[in-house]
Amino acid sequence: MSRCPLSLRPRSGEQVPPLTAQIARASNPGGTTAIWVRDRLDGLWCDEDFVDWYPCDGRPGLSPAQLATVCVLQFLLGLSDRQAAEAVGCRIDFKYAMAMELDDPGFHHSVLADFRDRLAEDDRADGLLDLALARLKEAGLVRERTTQRTDSTHVLAAVRDLTRMELITEAVRAALEEVAGSSPHLLDGLVDEDRGLRCGRPVRLGKNPTKPKTRILATGDDAVRLLEHLDRHGADRASGPRIQALRQIMVQNYHRDEAGHLLWRTAEKEGGPGLPPSSRAIVSPYDTTARYARHGHIISWKGFAAHLTEACAPDGPNVITDVATTAATTHDSQVLPGIHTRLARRGLLPAEHLVDAGYTSLPHLEQAARDHQVTVSGPLRSNPTRQHRRNEGFARDDFHIDYDRQQVTCPKGQVSAGRHGPYPTSSPTAAPLIVARFAKSQCRPCPARAQCTSTADSARTVGFPPRELRDLQLHVRTEQQTPEWKTRYAVRSGVEGTVNEFAHGHGMRRCRYRGQGKARIQHVLTAIAVNIERLSGLPPAEETLMPRRPTSFQNYLDQREIPRLKSWRTLGT
Repeated sequence: MSRCPLSLRPRSGEQVPPLTAQIARASNPGGTTAIWVRDRLDGLWCDEDFVDWYPCDGRPGLSPAQLATVCVLQFLLGLSDRQAAEAVGCRIDFKYAMAMELDDPGFHHSVLADFRDRLAEDDRADGLLDLALARLKEAGLVRERTTQRTDSTHVLAAVRDLTRMELITEAVRAALEEVAGSSPHLLDGLVDEDRGLRCGRPVRLGKNPTKPKTRILATGDDAVRLLEHLDRHGADRASGPRIQALRQIMVQNYHRDEAGHLLWRTAEKEGGPGLPPSSRAIVSPYDTTARYARHGHIISWKGFAAHLTEACAPDGPNVITDVATTAATTHDSQVLPGIHTRLARRGLLPAEHLVDAGYTSLPHLEQAARDHQVTVSGPLRSNPTRQHRRNEGFARDDFHIDYDRQQVTCPKGQVSAGRHGPYPTSSPTAAPLIVARFAKSQCRPCPARAQCTSTADSARTVGFPPRELRDLQLHVRTEQQTPEWKTRYAVRSGVEGTVNEFAHGHGMRRCRYRGQGKARIQHVLTAIAVNIERLSGLPPAEETLMPRRPTSFQNYLDQREIPRLKSWRTLGT
């Protein structure tokens, strides 16, 4: 049974009240971004686009189209919820953009937080971006099968950077705060003076606290005693998010030996069960979706990653066509199929997609060309063999691969003794490998054995992808050496300016809210705001730029018939 919009109070999409339009034009003769949204796009959306968000019955609510518009303008101007609500009640251009009467008082600022909660359900934020891009596409501001480019950046979660010891102590304190707020009587007989001193305020121990082993055991005992106490006396109330976070953090940082003693987990090479991988390790009890990641030896952070895709056709504006928010530990190449799926849904697939080396997984390049007819252009990783890295000896490309006869011939004419595979690799983004092996009887007497393998009693093995991936690999690597490809690929560097615009101009580097779902809402609303900011500064399509008048020196050169370079915007060219 489909839902009906009976619980909505539709107001958006109507005509702007005459008095609102008159005063908005008089007070802002040059226009503002909010006015441009109404004039050029007739609003980004209407209430009918949000019907599925609301039940059929209940008290009529505020217009969701207006709330969505306010959220976008809020991120465009960097306003808090309270400031955005005040702007709706006071600013004429806000009222014009939402077709409101001048005496409309607006709404309470808490409504915006409730609206974001609705956005967080069922990935509705992505649907909001779909609607905005559909309006831009109808207006002719973005189109399909052009050139697009993608890059990623790190995003810091809205939590403190805690050491492991601080994490345990803060997790216990957060759990105590949660129980004290919901069922304080459960803490009677559990909290004493020592525990109050340890957990009565946010913990700050630093990197080298005093008596670390004593603190580790004391904090672990506090956590175990709290969880066991809640299991005995308040099992129905022991399922809050902070309690659940404490349970996971304890499992990830402690273990018990055969005698049942609580022990601190250490690195796996030092013995014991080891630590969980970064993709699973919780770094804060207040945001269990944030993860720790490191890129090289320069950047390390706790939070998420944002992937920005924009159109970069030379004859059109640079419109953000997709934004993806992932865990910080997610590899860039794993994001590429999802980007193409969303762009296909929006009817905005590119003809060529420019990316950096982090996205160029060979299977995904083949998948993009097969499923979406998209050419992914980016540097492919070089041959990983030792001989290729050192530029000495026989690398994989020096061997002749015969797929029809299923054999490999080495540079000295020896034919492989066997072939196996293809085998899946440990990385989900790497191509499967076919392994060809040479016999020891072939390699031992070979005079060039030192150029092929460094082990005295071993034979050479050669791994290579299946034929279709191998052909694609050779084609891409050959094309990337041409000047034409390098010229096209140089356009990709412009996306770094977009990342800088998001991070420093709109505060995307730090999360406003906690949780990956809320971080995605921030990124989507920022992307829509950036599109509006960029497009609202464009001149109308029918307006032509006025040519510049020649300077005095240019007039002097023209009078004496001395040749000079002509500017494309200078009179007399």
